[in-house]
Amino acid sequence: MNRTLTAVAACTLALAACGGPEVDKTNASAAEVAEAVADADGADLKLAAGRWESNLEITEMNAPGMPPEMAQAMKGMLGEAQTFATCLTPEEAAKPTGDFFNKDAENCTYEQFRMGNGRIDAKMTCSQEGNKMTMAMAGTYSPKAYDMAMESQMAGGGQAGMSMKMKVKSAHVGACRGDEDAGSNG
Repeated sequence: MNRTLTAVAACTLALAACGGPEVDKTNASAAEVAEAVADADGADLKLAAGRWESNLEITEMNAPGMPPEMAQAMKGMLGEAQTFATCLTPEEAAKPTGDFFNKDAENCTYEQFRMGNGRIDAKMTCSQEGNKMTMAMAGTYSPKAYDMAMESQMAGGGQAGMSMKMKVKSAHVGACRGDEDAGSNG
């Protein structure tokens, strides 16, 4: 479960890190989307370098076929915000890569990615170890904050049929401190 939440949060941050004025891609890899965003005009719309603190809240969860005790533990997470921090270096802010926050980005494809004028709308599919996760994301962004609503659904493997709805809010809070969560680039 924590791995799924980490992947979801990482995908959200990767999307937000790719700030740009007008990017519209279909059936593109995470690297292709990152390149299109990095090449887009309007650097003032990219995220600010430094420490980003985020809150992720699961608002709905469905896990058919899961053992009752595990399903109960997962449902206990509903409504509880999880916080994490990420360090965005000046180089990463200027030119994000497809695997900026998610080391498994090479296993992901954006069915659609639209970003511009402070709004983002994307649908991404990731495959790993026999599992397929489809995630839809929509929200707003600025150089110092973003707010996203997400829905994810798992297919294949032991998590088939699992679905979640989440909210992520993040804000730039200053310089990196070196104590950002594992897996970040800080």
